Amino acid sequence: MNFLRLLNKIFWSIWKDCTPLQAALLTSIMLIIILVLIFSLVQVIVPFTYIAI
Repeated sequence: MNFLRLLNKIFWSIWKDCTPLQAALLTSIMLIIILVLIFSLVQVIVPFTYIAI
């Protein structure tokens, strides 16, 4: 829960302190990084659960 609160605070501070173009660019880069992290986490966890079954 604290991680989500941290992400929320980061996104709002970016949008408050940057120009709209910079904020959109930084937000899109952060979202891409988060999606890559989730995808890589799934790629690591799924084979281990398949082996455990």
